[in-house]
Amino acid sequence: MANKKAQTKNKQSAPKKQHTPDYFPVQRNIALGVDGGSLNGTLVGDTGKLLSITNRRLYRYGKMYEIKIDLDVDVTVGIDTEVEVYALANIWDVQRAYALAKKTYDEAYQDERATLSGNQSRWEDFRIDHGVNGAATLDPVTFDRDTLASSVRNEGEHDLSIVDENGVGHSFTWGSPVGNQLGVISEWDKAGNVSADPESISTTAPYAGVNSDQLSSVEATALGQRGNLPPYAQGTSGDIYVRVASLYHKPGATGMSRLSTGFFPASCGLFLLKTNSALSTGSVRLTVKSGDYKGVMALDMAQELEE
Repeated sequence: MANKKAQTKNKQSAPKKQHTPDYFPVQRNIALGVDGGSLNGTLVGDTGKLLSITNRRLYRYGKMYEIKIDLDVDVTVGIDTEVEVYALANIWDVQRAYALAKKTYDEAYQDERATLSGNQSRWEDFRIDHGVNGAATLDPVTFDRDTLASSVRNEGEHDLSIVDENGVGHSFTWGSPVGNQLGVISEWDKAGNVSADPESISTTAPYAGVNSDQLSSVEATALGQRGNLPPYAQGTSGDIYVRVASLYHKPGATGMSRLSTGFFPASCGLFLLKTNSALSTGSVRLTVKSGDYKGVMALDMAQELEE
């Protein structure tokens, strides 16, 4: 009897399992804004970053996301409004240029990973600069729980990835490289991807000098610092681009409008907006298609490291 009472007591004191919902919680519709500014000129959005900040979990850069852009102008806007939408193209050169850059990055850090296995950034992610000159960065917009006033959230760590080339840290860019940058498209060209066979032979190695070392203090430091903070708030608070569409709202005599692009693929989740006039915060919205990657539709651009 004593054993039976003890078992009953232990059974009653066992903690209950946390309730599990019948759905995966994810916010896929995100109003867009610019921290400290308006939606004006050339603007660049990173779908993975926007999802990370909004949902407080890591959404990786190296994915082809299915997204759509909607124009949601205020009813009081009385002038013709136009927003051109561009995306990093879903083409072979873009995919293979990304894969080559990712492979080079992974190989550059092999020795550091083996040596510093207990001192690696938890939220490390391979990230490439968009390379569009003068583009402002888009961030998610949230609404105050008491007043519904809008605010732009620019939180978390989203550092560009670097590798060591001759003792100097170099980042990656989709644009024309300047200074300490490596152009992923130009480096892909060096790999001989468009060379005739056998008339033209590439004599320039891609990413020459990056992996000439064994252990590198530059890469060891970067491995511990770049990504050691989460890509969202630490505490709870509340040529390679393709033109997708031109959204417009013309309230004048013509009374014409096109308010949505429909869903389209965005390599690495990158998209660009060009406006003909300044729009208020939240006048453009991003929606990511539902899927099985943490609640959204996203395919790997290249083989990912195991998480």
